[in-house]
Amino acid sequence: MELYRKRVDYLAVYCDGGIGATGKATGLGVVIRDEQNEIVGLVKRSMPSMTNNEAEYAALVLALETIKRFEPRSLHIYMDSEIVVGQMKGRFAVHSPALRRWHAHACRLVRHYPEIIFYHIPRQANRLADALANEALVEALNNSP
Repeated sequence: MELYRKRVDYLAVYCDGGIGATGKATGLGVVIRDEQNEIVGLVKRSMPSMTNNEAEYAALVLALETIKRFEPRSLHIYMDSEIVVGQMKGRFAVHSPALRRWHAHACRLVRHYPEIIFYHIPRQANRLADALANEALVEALNNSP
């Protein structure tokens, strides 16, 4: 899907990361909605193997990089990862060295947005982003040697 390239006041972004049972790949999914709740972007990407929490951060980073073109004034991020949401809100410490790198990267990207709020949501409320992550994961596994 082609992303619109217009400036908007508000975006709602749903993101999810998933890992394969074989440990060979990771899938990321991002859904971007505008003020009218219309989908203005769907993004999926595969990446090399990583932990589940790293995959969740990778999806967040992908989302934050993707939405730069919209220049939103207000941004709501919805994720089913309580760990990532809690760490981005400053409620949970980041102990893992690998997660520290992802967290620092996400924090640098967050500074581009005047207002950003993170929400932890149930997995069922994140189905489309989850489906995109799974599609990316399956495609990566089907294309791996």
